[in-house]
Amino acid sequence: MLRRLLKPLKSILSLRTRQYLEFDLLRWKANRKNRGKTYQPSSNKLHFGCGTRKIPGWLNVDVTDSEADLDLTRRLPFPDQSFDAIVSQHVIEHLDLREELIPLLKELRRVARPNAEIWLDCPDLGKVCQFYIEDKADALRKRRYELYPDSLRESFPSQQEVNDRFHYGGQHKNLFDFELLAWVLGEYGFGKARHVSEREFLERFPEFPVRNDDFHSLYICAYAV
Repeated sequence: MLRRLLKPLKSILSLRTRQYLEFDLLRWKANRKNRGKTYQPSSNKLHFGCGTRKIPGWLNVDVTDSEADLDLTRRLPFPDQSFDAIVSQHVIEHLDLREELIPLLKELRRVARPNAEIWLDCPDLGKVCQFYIEDKADALRKRRYELYPDSLRESFPSQQEVNDRFHYGGQHKNLFDFELLAWVLGEYGFGKARHVSEREFLERFPEFPVRNDDFHSLYICAYAV
């Protein structure tokens, strides 16, 4: 439906602009659906920004095609202290730090029970920079080809891998290293941050699929305080 509305504009709008418009229309639709409402969640475990990964036993939410479509940048339609665990994988880098992520963290703290755990992962600013320093990100490119053999082979020098991680076609708004993300979490209600690994995350929540992305991702765990 939304794509059909934007189709007449295809010839005059850039792909990036059309993507932004489509996403904003999905946000508007979710906001209209949830305006003024509060729902009792079906689980005390929240998986936000789930995309196509629906994890059994969790409330899987996203802006569309989820168990509870919502706009993560607005008030979450859940009661205070609803969740004991919150997980999100490679979502927060798509949110503007000041105007979207910080309001979301405030809402997550509101709906988190005391000492609830939050597990996040995202591209690691420090690792990406280190890849560049060591070999102009050649190892980063080779690792991507190993994990994703069907990925596009481009003729750009390997330094372009850094741009791809930073910008991701205009979808990434910010990257974090551990210190920056731990500080942001601490400022908005989640303390005792620990730098963890994918292995530790999967030991805690084995129902999640393996990503094999430790080589360029930051995994962090913190607690509602």
